[in-house]
Amino acid sequence: MAFTAADLAAIDAGLTGPEAAAYLRQWEARYPEIFTAEQARAHRAALTALTAAAPVTLSVQAEADGTVACTVIAFDYPALFSLITGLLGAAGFDILAGEVFTSLPPAEARPRRAPRPAWPARPEPRRRTIIDHFRGRCAGVDAGGPWGADLLGRLRQVVDLLERGGAEGALRARHLVYAEVARRMAALQARGEAVLYPVEIEVDTSGTFTRLLVRSQDTPFFLYSLTNALALRGITIERVSISTSPHGEVSDCIDIRAAGGGRIDDRRRLDELRFSIALTKQFTYCLGTAPDPYAALTRFERLANDLVDTPERGRWLDRFSQPGALQDLARILGASDFLWEDFLRTQYETLLPLLQRDGGGLPDTSPAALRARLAQALAGATDLAAQRAALNAWKDLEMVSIDVHHILRAEVDVRRLAEPLTRLAEVVIEAALGLASAHLAARHGTPRTVGGLPTSLAVCGLGKLGGVALGYASDIELLFVYADHGRSDGPEPLGNAEYFERLVQETIASVSAKREGVFQIDLRLRPYGKAGPLACSLDHFCRYYGPGGPALSYERLALVRLRALAGDPDLGARLERLRDQFLYESSTIAMADLHDLRRRQVAEKVATGQLNAKFSPGALVDVEYCVQMLQVQHGGRHPAVRTPRIHEAIAALAGIGILASGESQRLTQAYDFLRRLINALRLLRGNALDLCLPDPASLEYRHLARRMGYQPRQELDVDRQLYADFATATAVVRRFVQQHVAGPVVAASGQGNVVDLLLHDDPPAEPVARILGAMGLRDPRRALVNLRLLADRPGCSEDFLRLAVLAGDVLSLSADPDMALNNWQRFVELLPDPARHYAEMLLQPRRLEVLLGVMATSQFLADTLVRHPEWMTWCTDPEVLNRAWDVAALRQDLQGLLGAAECAPLARLNALRCFRRRQILRIGIRDLFLKLPVRHVAAELADLAETILDQACHDAYARLAAQEPAPPPEDSLCLLAFGKCGGRELNYSSDIDLVGIYRERPEAPGSSGDQAFHGRVLEALRADLMGHTDEGFVYRLDFRLRPYGRAGTLA
Repeated sequence: MAFTAADLAAIDAGLTGPEAAAYLRQWEARYPEIFTAEQARAHRAALTALTAAAPVTLSVQAEADGTVACTVIAFDYPALFSLITGLLGAAGFDILAGEVFTSLPPAEARPRRAPRPAWPARPEPRRRTIIDHFRGRCAGVDAGGPWGADLLGRLRQVVDLLERGGAEGALRARHLVYAEVARRMAALQARGEAVLYPVEIEVDTSGTFTRLLVRSQDTPFFLYSLTNALALRGITIERVSISTSPHGEVSDCIDIRAAGGGRIDDRRRLDELRFSIALTKQFTYCLGTAPDPYAALTRFERLANDLVDTPERGRWLDRFSQPGALQDLARILGASDFLWEDFLRTQYETLLPLLQRDGGGLPDTSPAALRARLAQALAGATDLAAQRAALNAWKDLEMVSIDVHHILRAEVDVRRLAEPLTRLAEVVIEAALGLASAHLAARHGTPRTVGGLPTSLAVCGLGKLGGVALGYASDIELLFVYADHGRSDGPEPLGNAEYFERLVQETIASVSAKREGVFQIDLRLRPYGKAGPLACSLDHFCRYYGPGGPALSYERLALVRLRALAGDPDLGARLERLRDQFLYESSTIAMADLHDLRRRQVAEKVATGQLNAKFSPGALVDVEYCVQMLQVQHGGRHPAVRTPRIHEAIAALAGIGILASGESQRLTQAYDFLRRLINALRLLRGNALDLCLPDPASLEYRHLARRMGYQPRQELDVDRQLYADFATATAVVRRFVQQHVAGPVVAASGQGNVVDLLLHDDPPAEPVARILGAMGLRDPRRALVNLRLLADRPGCSEDFLRLAVLAGDVLSLSADPDMALNNWQRFVELLPDPARHYAEMLLQPRRLEVLLGVMATSQFLADTLVRHPEWMTWCTDPEVLNRAWDVAALRQDLQGLLGAAECAPLARLNALRCFRRRQILRIGIRDLFLKLPVRHVAAELADLAETILDQACHDAYARLAAQEPAPPPEDSLCLLAFGKCGGRELNYSSDIDLVGIYRERPEAPGSSGDQAFHGRVLEALRADLMGHTDEGFVYRLDFRLRPYGRAGTLA
């Protein structure tokens, strides 16, 4: 039954009847039917408390049926409802029902019969507010615990952005929520093909608002995906009624307005709305696969809007209905601003073949297949400008196809991307050279030697092109070398030097770069760099790089990756032979010069406090330079190491014994990781130059990790995986440099992490003190011993390296890092399977935080875990940890332990002690990590004491009663608690103050026998709980508060 304004005024002190009526007029007419007068009073109090500094409140309450009620009260903002439902879903809250109200605009909330006079000055307009009430389920959540506080914190963060940040703040708020939604979806491994249920949308335009009646099967984030689709179109949500049947069928009623405030009733627009909402809603389920969820969803909304009127609409819908197509689209649209802005945004048709899953994967990228497709692309071009345009358009589409295929497959082996991109570059350079040659030949003829023979040209790749290691946004490093001097034989002859200079210019002009560094030709590694000619003669090449030539050491080292790829193959092969002679068969490189170069690179290219994927110590350049140095050092005696491909070089160095097999494997993995990282950074930023890692706490860092293909692994989120892998990979590279090239850069850099120390047999004192001191460890040498003992468990080294990175951060924030590390080492020492423990902690960082937090805070709890390591999994189970246990639950747990114990009294006493220690561990972890109020902790400790006293008293009575022919009944004895136990104010080490009271049997009034029996029961109780066994004691019992104290009888 609906309450009235009078009902509200009666229970709300200080609220008059007219004021109560005015309050109710703010809301849609069903408000008094949905809520009680008491709830309305609470709503009004919360609304009154809203300010710009505190624009949102949250109440969370456990219901009798096991559900949880959440009520959000806040000022109204555009798209707020979808953001709220997104945060609820990300927090694991499954919405089953709800009622959502937005206060009516002031004009609509006024009494119709009392129009406002026009002459008084108008007050400031009242801000609109919202009351969003939800009922749902959230597994393993204690409604009175930290879950609600965490949710309120996230709500405040989002609403504060909306309140203070303007358009930029609204954008940041959406980014935050999208990221949380995507994180939860990925963690749930939500797959689109499993949740794409039909969505029925009926429209009613007969009322003040446009009403949407939505029916479908309930799925994760159903309400969020639906309302977010509306928010993306600028539609305002006025009221929502949510209902979910026991069979999971959703029936939602949503009242909406157009962005301008009016009702939406145009039939064509409503049809577009149905189509776009349904499609966007389905796509939202795929955000877990998108590297940047916000970018993916906003781009898809644009795509969906543009598809409404296209004749291709049916074809797109067919493609979207294929299994996995929307997931693939989410990966593509959320991968790169560069791909979207430069290709996909204006060329939707390029997306369709990319989503074709049954087409056998990447099109053939063999040189013959690429040349054939290029010939088709050039077929209609008749002049040089048209040919260049066709060449570059074809090149861009082929490059996008290769890039997108790699995005979709998330290949770990970087060669799966590098090899097709390198083949594409070779064909493009070959074609550009052909176009340039034909253009010059028509006017200048063929270049010839002094003797009249044709002069050949070879084009060599250097850097990543030469090493078959191209990635996203790689530049194309080339060297043009012609065979001899002379002149061309055309109508306008040129000297060969000028002819080949122009040929290189025309070749470069035939290849355009969309952005700086993206497939951009780079000739800076030619002799004399920018000061030298674009094409050099063969004799110039020999004089520059040969013994005694002016080439600098880094220029000579670059020749390791020289590889002929276009032009005359005989001249190209000759250049490679000369390279081997200059590089491997004579000592022309000064290693000290290369060390100096690396010092300058670190100083100039790595800002203080930043990490650079290419130039930081241990990053990509260190791998490339140092492998090439080893190739130069050993290539003279071992021709197998003479290769431009770094994977082949590392394998060859291992083959001749320079690298150990495990070392070569680690180095290859580190190199591949760094290449994947740089590819992802270039995708993220759309250029080849900015390779600094974002702040690990930023959304950009998380997007970077997702672009690399990371997926949540249990509790280990993608950003923590990237953080640990970067630290491990760069430490592996630094150790490789120290061992084989004796480079001083790393030792002097002041960088490094705990993995550097674990990989080093005897690290110097300075980095030990610096690195471990930064973790808060006061005794670095002792800490290093503990870390080595932890790492040196059989089969554990690789997992522990990554775990040590995460553990270092946890230790640095702990109360006593030295104590924590020492206790952890003791704990692992007694584990039967340390490798399993490390793997579990690596995937469950929250458990790692709990473990090390306990080890750093309480020696008693740490000793408990060392003695019973199996309890760690039990006490950190969310179902165990996140709820308060009442006496009934405690008794059930105790009976389980007693049932598993032997019948012998000692076994039962040990079981009782184990029960208490395990429950103290559980309560202590709740106290430390859930930040429970003191009164809650004291209450749980009191319930635990009551449970133990009740069971121990029963056991003592049972033993003694078995020895008596007619014992008193068990319920004739009562224990009264005094002191902290009586006041339910126990702490972890409190004594238990008791007084035992017994009831005399009517048939034996004044009998000393009953008193003696109950006294023996209390003596047995005291001995059982205070006596020491292998599992310690339970409580210290104190009966001195009995009448007459020690002089009085015990019972």
